Amino acid sequence: MKNTFNLNTLKGRLAEQLIQDLFINSQYNIFNYGLERLHPGLSRSIRNNQFKTGKALRFMPDFVVQSMITGDLFYMEVKFRANGCFSFDTDYADYPYKNAWFVIVSPQKIQCIHYKRLVAGYAISPETNYGLNTIKSFHIPKEMLQEYTEYAVKLFEPFDKK
Repeated sequence: MKNTFNLNTLKGRLAEQLIQDLFINSQYNIFNYGLERLHPGLSRSIRNNQFKTGKALRFMPDFVVQSMITGDLFYMEVKFRANGCFSFDTDYADYPYKNAWFVIVSPQKIQCIHYKRLVAGYAISPETNYGLNTIKSFHIPKEMLQEYTEYAVKLFEPFDKK
């Protein structure tokens, strides 16, 4: 029998759940939006589809996040990176969600960067400090972010690739 367990998928789902819970506890509504979660069969069947619609579907952000305080809506993509690094490469050349925020969860910290900064050549690394609580668009309490960062460290420490 073929082993279908995918550790990278599990790490990604754990990171998504952690960020979803952080935002819920910071007074946000979270709406699942990502194709992998909503339609895993479709996600697998279009994995190599190079048509414009197929690419747009594959790049759907994980969540739509809505502030219960202001009503503002945000696209949010959550990525787990064991080495704490994330930047745009050729895979993101046609990324269709120009207003998306990228939350990067690593064994060291949780960081967030906007699409526009990624396109401009900025990147996330263990040395950068793009904390969710420093972004004016979000109202994440510093103490809450610290608590969830500690959860991330505990959860992902075995995957740390320093």
